Amino acid sequence: MTIGEKIKQYRLNRKFSLQQLADLSNLSKAAIQQYEEGTIRPSNKALISVANALSVDVWSLFHIEETSLELADFRLGEKLEDSDVERKEIYNLVVDYSENYLELESIMDEQIVFENPVVDLIINNYKDVEKAASRVRKKWKLYDGPIDDISVLLESKGIKIISFDRKTESPGLCGFMKSGVREIPFILLNINHDHIREITRKRFTIVHESAHLILKFGEGVTKELEERLCNRFASALLLPGEALIDFIGKNRTTISLEELKILKEMYGISIQGIIYSANSNGLITDETCKAWSKLYEEWLSQGLDFGNYIKGREEPQRFTRLISRGYMEKRISKEKVSEMLNITMEEIDRRFGYNRFSLY
Repeated sequence: MTIGEKIKQYRLNRKFSLQQLADLSNLSKAAIQQYEEGTIRPSNKALISVANALSVDVWSLFHIEETSLELADFRLGEKLEDSDVERKEIYNLVVDYSENYLELESIMDEQIVFENPVVDLIINNYKDVEKAASRVRKKWKLYDGPIDDISVLLESKGIKIISFDRKTESPGLCGFMKSGVREIPFILLNINHDHIREITRKRFTIVHESAHLILKFGEGVTKELEERLCNRFASALLLPGEALIDFIGKNRTTISLEELKILKEMYGISIQGIIYSANSNGLITDETCKAWSKLYEEWLSQGLDFGNYIKGREEPQRFTRLISRGYMEKRISKEKVSEMLNITMEEIDRRFGYNRFSLY
């Protein structure tokens, strides 16, 4: 049901004429009629006036009473227990979150429909993966530059990222929700996993899971190969081969740890990931790759400084940002904010403040 249909429904339930509702909300009769017919969308100020005149919360004009959400598919990950209990918990988590998310997008008129940039590619080998990563970067206008915050990027493309706390070795999983004919991709990121201690590992997990959502694999690709291909995609998306080659150079005989740290801090990929990327892009041989990896392990045991990636937190932000905007614009009640963020009223005041800054 659209906003206009909701306004009309409440108006008729209260037995108001168009003119009566217009008078009560200090709007014109023509404006109310256009809202109900859906020819124009009411401004935030007008919505508040109409809601007050109808004695309803603004949220009521947006709330989706019936959502048809079902779990289409999700990848559990090899280390996640595949049990009925586990599936049910994951299902409930995703459905509850998605219902609130879709309602928020409707309220703020901020729906994002995910469009797969490589929907026509079938992945069978590493060459196909490199091609897919290059095309994603081109279509998303990333080119060869660093991606400062991969979570922000994916959320802006319509992929929902949900943080969850699961006592399992699996760092994340992904799948699709269905709302009618619309498929909504999501990534569940385990905040109870060791990868959150190192931001580059967290970034790699997010891109690895997105690869399972974006890539279509050929019939001959085994599950084991699929995992390796998703790893290669993650490396190629985070650090393009062209950028790596330009940075290191083609005629080098040695490289310093300091240079590897600079790459890590620029592109948000681990030292080990850089070593593997150098190998996959033909800068070093398989034998040299093994030698580098062994040296890296020795450095690791010595507690050497490998640098820190600080450009992005890699925390899902869009859901909270929509809630903040909705609350500030008085489209969402304080009680609804408390429910969706699972925080107290006092915490809402601390986080969002008691006063609003006027933009006009």
